[in-house]
Amino acid sequence: MDGNIIAVVDQKNGLVEFDSSNRNKKRSVAWDHFEKLPTESKNEGKAKCIHCDGVFSATPRSGTSHLKRHVERCAKRAAIDVQPVSMDFGFSEFEGSGPSVKLGKRVSKVWHEYDLFPSPNMNDAKAKCKHCKMVLSAASKNGTSHLKRHLDKCPRRVTLTGNIEQYFLSNEKLIEGNSLDKIPKDEPTSGKLKRLSTIGDNLAEGSKSTENSQVDQDELQRYISVCIIKGAHPFSFVEERGFRSMMSKACPQFKPFSRAIVRREMFSMYMRERDNVKEMLAKAPGRICLTVGNWKARDTKDEYICVTTHFIDEHWKLLKRVLCFKALAPPYDGTYIADELACLSSQYNIECKTFTITVDEASYDESTVSSIKRGLFTKNSPASGGSFFQVNCYAHILNFLAQSALKLVEDIIDRVRELVKYVNKSPLQRKKFFDLAERMFDLQARKRLSLDVMLRWNSTYKLIDRTLYYKSIFKHLLDSKQELSNLALSKEEWQKLSIIHKFLRVLYDVTRLFSGTNGPTANLFIKGMLRVHCRMMDIVKGPNLFLAHAVQAMQAKFDDFWCENSLILSCAAILDPRYKVKFVEYCYMKLFGPANFEDRVSKVVSTLYCLFAEYKQRSMHFSSTAVGSSSMNTNFVGGDDEGDMFGDYDQFLSSTSRSHGNKSELDLYLEEPSYELNSDLDVLEFWRRSSMRYPNLSLMARDILSIPVFTVNAKEAFSYGSKTLSSVQSSVMPETLQALLCLQDWLSAEDNTDDQTVTAEDPSFEVVVMIKDHCCLSRIALSPCLLVVE
Repeated sequence: MDGNIIAVVDQKNGLVEFDSSNRNKKRSVAWDHFEKLPTESKNEGKAKCIHCDGVFSATPRSGTSHLKRHVERCAKRAAIDVQPVSMDFGFSEFEGSGPSVKLGKRVSKVWHEYDLFPSPNMNDAKAKCKHCKMVLSAASKNGTSHLKRHLDKCPRRVTLTGNIEQYFLSNEKLIEGNSLDKIPKDEPTSGKLKRLSTIGDNLAEGSKSTENSQVDQDELQRYISVCIIKGAHPFSFVEERGFRSMMSKACPQFKPFSRAIVRREMFSMYMRERDNVKEMLAKAPGRICLTVGNWKARDTKDEYICVTTHFIDEHWKLLKRVLCFKALAPPYDGTYIADELACLSSQYNIECKTFTITVDEASYDESTVSSIKRGLFTKNSPASGGSFFQVNCYAHILNFLAQSALKLVEDIIDRVRELVKYVNKSPLQRKKFFDLAERMFDLQARKRLSLDVMLRWNSTYKLIDRTLYYKSIFKHLLDSKQELSNLALSKEEWQKLSIIHKFLRVLYDVTRLFSGTNGPTANLFIKGMLRVHCRMMDIVKGPNLFLAHAVQAMQAKFDDFWCENSLILSCAAILDPRYKVKFVEYCYMKLFGPANFEDRVSKVVSTLYCLFAEYKQRSMHFSSTAVGSSSMNTNFVGGDDEGDMFGDYDQFLSSTSRSHGNKSELDLYLEEPSYELNSDLDVLEFWRRSSMRYPNLSLMARDILSIPVFTVNAKEAFSYGSKTLSSVQSSVMPETLQALLCLQDWLSAEDNTDDQTVTAEDPSFEVVVMIKDHCCLSRIALSPCLLVVE
């Protein structure tokens, strides 16, 4: 026969010859799974599936598409063992016999979980799932989306490996070029994969795959316990059926455990983290400030004390850690509280490092604070003889002023609440209200109306603010709706609401100034105090007598607070390079008048110099002790080791440089020009950079700037009322409650080391109090400053 003639044996007609030069006509891969049945006519051809014996039409007109679809769906065929195609796709037999076949890129992740079937025509290619053996189309025109969907639903694959995203190509073995034939043929495709860690691996942070090693159950229990504590879940969460089902799917080697294990892990972590806090406080280069707050159980009337420490570390970062949340035993007097604080100070080794204590003056009178001072300073004397030991919480004063102002308009606010309820009674009513605002009054309806939380004055302030914003619409509504006549506000009542709004806005801004930052607040005190004072004076001198009489009563309490805390906090303002002495003079002139401010400023400056002298003397004492212990020769110019030749230069520099005619570091600092008043300056960063120029002054700045003026967190700063534990919270064992709250604070502080900024509308974090042997829980908002009930 001719080289282009191929002999084909037909069972009915015998030998048939045809020309094979037409290479574009290729045999379909469907015939690999069908056999033709003999028929009398070519137009009546039949084909039988070799797997399920199904008979189908096989005429030239019907084509082979229906045969391919059957092959893909054939149940018996899905379990066949087909050898995977080699990486050259079987095209080597066609080389030199015609145009070369161009292969598309096969770089999708899914190809590592499928075996390709050989086919001369790539549009007829098939792929078999390596997990369930199902055969799907692998034509390049069909893409890979259907293959990914199958992997997500593949029952055998999900059980073994999880989601498709658990796989990716390793960087060193990515396929390069446009052809897959560049991959070595002796290296299987599965060798190109790097599997991502399963849940157990992720918890172990990069440990070996669970396919090759057993899961560390103790480590897994510890990470789940951390997740429960941080995520505010009850301990019984590990016993829930849904959690155990999820873990059995994600990590088949997971062994269920009880809530008792979580409680045990919590106490174990508490002991470890407590030691870390002790070490952190021991390494603190400066002194430590404390805030103390009292709690009371609603049902049992038990008393609790919460102590938080504030200090600036060696990197000049202000840190806050809750030290205890402890139940107190009667009598609840100053002597007993002082004993508890003394024991706590001894436990954390901070007896000699305590600088100030910030308290709520409503809970701690002068005798109580004196008892605390005697208990804490039995071994050492406080700075300046303890003159600045007590600092009162400024949030208490701001809350008192806000509450006093709101009482004057209680009846008006009640009617405003009813108007807001009327607007929000239905979606249609609300839509009409805001459409009216945009159409008739050209107001942008971005501020939504909602009722306030009556125990949070910032919520009431926002209600007043939005009511005044929509004042024109409310007037139109009251005039047009006869049923709302009993809620109508007169012109004088609208004016009163506006005056109260202006006063509350100042209190709101000042409160956010102190509670919305993770930096120091002592230097900001005098600026915030001046804003409140000026607003109160404007009201007193104004024509609105209804608020003027109330402000005069507020002024007495405001003045008492100023007299008790002004000295040390004014010193903190001077240590801010934006303010210094000139800004303090300006504030005192506004507060006390041009005739009386100079003597007060002189007293502040004198106090600052006295404090600096104490720090300088203490620094010289430490330096002389260090020099005496090392027996250093002042004439030393060299040593055995050349690296130590200039080892004493820093000491020489700090003792002799910048003498400038016996001027002290404080003199030089005050003579430098101030920064811009409203500049965005990081005060702690300034002192970190200036610590070499002012070594003694920077030590004093580190301690004074760490004084907190708030004992509460951002949300509680706007709340009035005592801090009370609910019935659920009161039923928790005291040691469990303390361990849980302290551990929550410590773990959250570690997570938020780089960004601990909180705002008045967004508390830093929350704690859930979980009760042993119960599934109930209660939320407690916990700030870096103090714990508060939400």
